Amino acid sequence: MRFLCIFLLAVSISACSASNENKATDADSKSSADPNAEILKELKEIHAILQRMEQRDAQVQQKQQPPPAPRNARVSSKGRPALGDKNAPLTLVEFSDYQCPFCKRFYNQTLSKIKTEYIDQGKLRLVYKDLPLPFHKQAYGAAVAAHCAGAQGKYWEMHDMLFENNPKLQEPDIQGYADELALDATGFSDCIKDDRFATQIDSDIAQARAVGISGTPSFVLGKTSDDMIDGVMIRGALPFEKFKAEIDTQLGMLKK
Repeated sequence: MRFLCIFLLAVSISACSASNENKATDADSKSSADPNAEILKELKEIHAILQRMEQRDAQVQQKQQPPPAPRNARVSSKGRPALGDKNAPLTLVEFSDYQCPFCKRFYNQTLSKIKTEYIDQGKLRLVYKDLPLPFHKQAYGAAVAAHCAGAQGKYWEMHDMLFENNPKLQEPDIQGYADELALDATGFSDCIKDDRFATQIDSDIAQARAVGISGTPSFVLGKTSDDMIDGVMIRGALPFEKFKAEIDTQLGMLKK
């Protein structure tokens, strides 16, 4: 586009020069001024103006672009539901939402493979953290239900049932899942009503925001510790092969 502008301007200037030549006086024709030099000078000035315009546009675009998503994050794993050996060399912290279709995709297509190849082999521990998104109206209640089932020793059973039955997460649905798991009905109902896990869930939401996580599912993969996991961030319901590549890379780094 820049060169097209220069070409058109050059043609315009040339046309004007040709027109003026027909009207030139004898004195003008004897002038020592070189019209080609004048045209070249104007073209250089136009070129400089266009360069400045391009630089300005590039600066504007750079300011408008969002900052790149962070590659690493440091999150807490303490006191959250965990699957696998607590002494596994790596921990995968998952931030998830029971109503999220992409979280369900991860559960259906990827989690079982990670469990078979890494969790069951003692190479990886999975820690689940809640990130119910505000536009998923049943997600928060589902998170509470999973923890209330966990209070009776059946967190992961409820976790699986919620994802397998997503999007059926209304209160009667959840009560039905509790009945299927043979939970104490009164204890489960009381737990749902008294919001005893609200602080924990809200803390997970706040920590996700603090490290730049706004979508689900999102993960942090790093070396296992008693609490803080400092590791690489993985975003989205990626295929198993992507997780495998990252996990194998991290395991390899631990061996060095």
